[in-house]
This record gives sequence, C-alpha cells and structure tokens, in this order.
Amino acid sequence: MIIKFFNLKTLFELTVFALCAANISHLAARERWTPKQANEWYNAQPYRAGVNFIPSYAINSIEFWSKESFDINVIDRELKLASSIGFNFVRVFLNDLVWHDDPKGLEERIDKFLECADKYNIAVSFTFFTNGGKNDGKLGKQPEPNNTHNSGWKKTPSLEILADTSKWDYMKQYVQSIIKRYANDRRVVLWDIYNEPGNIRSEHIVGGAKSLTEDDVKRLKQCALKLVKESAEWARECNPLQPITFGVYEPDSSPHGKMFNKTQYEESDVISYHTYSPLRTHINLVKEMRKYDRPIMCLEWMARHLGSTFNPILKYLKEERIWSCSFGLVAGKMQTWIPWPRIAKDTPNSNIWFHDIFKPDGTPWDPTEVEYIKNVLKSE
Repeated sequence: MIIKFFNLKTLFELTVFALCAANISHLAARERWTPKQANEWYNAQPYRAGVNFIPSYAINSIEFWSKESFDINVIDRELKLASSIGFNFVRVFLNDLVWHDDPKGLEERIDKFLECADKYNIAVSFTFFTNGGKNDGKLGKQPEPNNTHNSGWKKTPSLEILADTSKWDYMKQYVQSIIKRYANDRRVVLWDIYNEPGNIRSEHIVGGAKSLTEDDVKRLKQCALKLVKESAEWARECNPLQPITFGVYEPDSSPHGKMFNKTQYEESDVISYHTYSPLRTHINLVKEMRKYDRPIMCLEWMARHLGSTFNPILKYLKEERIWSCSFGLVAGKMQTWIPWPRIAKDTPNSNIWFHDIFKPDGTPWDPTEVEYIKNVLKSE
C-alpha cells in the first residue's frame, strides 16, 4: 500500500512538473513584434535623442564597468550635462568579461547607472556584442590613450569565442541574465544586442584585425551571422517588454549588406541603422527602410569631417521621428574627437573635432552647435 501510494504520488508530481515545464516553455519566448505592435510601442514613447555614451574616464567598456574603475560621480556629472541640452537617451555598451568576472557586481553597477540616468529622465539602450576594436581584451588596468582615434576599444566577445559555437552557452547566460533582470524595467527602452555584426576588421579603429586572412574573415562573418539569429532568440526567450534591434551599417546592395541586412531586419522588432554620411544618405536610407512599416532609429552618426553634422541632420531626424543617437559626449580617454586614422592622415592639422560635444571641463567644443541642439530638442 505504501509502495502504491508512493508511485501514485511520484506519478502525480512528475505529471505536474511536465505540465508546468510545457507551460513555461510555451510562455518563455515571445514572437518578434508585428509592425502594429512595434508602432504602438513607439508612438507611446516621447521622441528620444542622445548619444552613444562612454564616460570620459573609460577607454573602453571594460574600464567603464569594472569595479576598480566604475565612477558614478563622473557618470552623474556627464549625464547631467547631456540632459542640460535636451538629450533623453543614451546607448551603452556592456562587456562580457566584466560580467563573467563579477555578474552580481556588474548588475549592481548597472542599477546605479540606471538610477542616475533616470534622475535626469534619460532612457537607456544596452548593447552586448561588438566586433569593433582589438582582440586582446582582458580585465585589469586598461591601455592608456596613444593620440589615435579609439585606440583602446576591445571586441566582445573575442574572435576565439565567436568562432567556437561550443562556447556560446557562456554568451547566452550573459545576455539572458541581464535581459531577465531588466525585462520589465521602464528605464531600459531598447536592447540593441549586437553592434555592427560582421564588421570584423573595423578599419576605422586602430589595430582592428588586420592580420586576419580573407578566409578568416569569411568564416568569422558566418559565425557573426549565426550569432545574430541565436542572440535574437536568447533575447526573446526572456520575454522583454522592450524591443530588440540589430543596426545595419552597410547598404542592402553591398556584399556585406546582402549577407547580413535581411537577417538583421527579420530579427529586429524595430529597425535601426548607422551612418556617418551627410543628410542625403539618411534621407535615402530612411526612404528604403519605410517599406518595413516599423519604427526607425539612427543609433550611430555624427562625424564632422564627413559632413555628418548636427545641423541639419538632427532636425531632419526629429521631424521624421527617427530616434537619434550621435557618437560621443565628453572628450575623454577614447579620444574620439580625433578623426579615424585614414582621415587624420589626410587632414593632419585639422582643428575640427570628429566626434564628441563637450570639452573635459564641460564647456562646448562649439557653443553654436550646442545652441542648435537645444533649439531642435526644446519642445521635448
């Protein structure tokens, strides 16, 4: 009798567990938003404009978030400065090495960052991966600036991990632990999961990956394309209330665009793009992207040497209700006011800043430009 009771009880428990597991599995992953869902979400949001934010004390995302260097006082001062000219949005890069070393500590620092941003009514987008930068990222003291554009940026994940899918569980845990924690957090408005996937060589960053062969690059691009699909699914399994996106950065007609753009569009709830070109390029890109009937965001732009300037592009983006995220706020260790190397070589004596808006003391590089930004955004 005891044995029968035990078997029945066990059978009951197993049945309940199976039903619960099936229900959890059914509810775990949301579908990609329909255009209607995406537009309803977007229309309920205020217009957002801001910057790709890396605090001036950090040369890369490791130094940004590591416990030894994270500086909420600098962050507070610089986010206050952003808010003072009308910005209400920042795009921020996270780092897998920092998470792996101290996941709880990183979450605590993200909490502090979000509290600070919210104090100034600034919404946040987080990015997990980027192929840009050098492939030698490690914890500890980071390199010092060397008077070249963005000399200390690091790939995340490393190319060794990108190329080895057996190690991707590590990346899945990284993505999902962060998204699950903030999936219902109103202060986070977007998951921009993978920055410029496939941009393996990233020529404008010193030491990007010049030693790679063409076969290496081809293989790594295939891995990056697979990671777009996998990471989109990882994000949707967390059922976030925020949209996800993968920003395109090459024309659809280019070899890279033909390989990546269709997948990036198909995995995105909202469409996003990067360009450091003049206004006409924005107009042409937006015209092409309107066919998807989804919200459009420009999450990287503004390079003065290339004609990508606040006046007139910011006004155009606002009039078209395209969220704007220009590059750089306060000139700091990334030295992104210095042009990309090929441009610096052609204009060695230029006094024009490439990126960034404010000097280290908080004064504008160009007061006229800052007044223009304020006037465009003043109604928001």
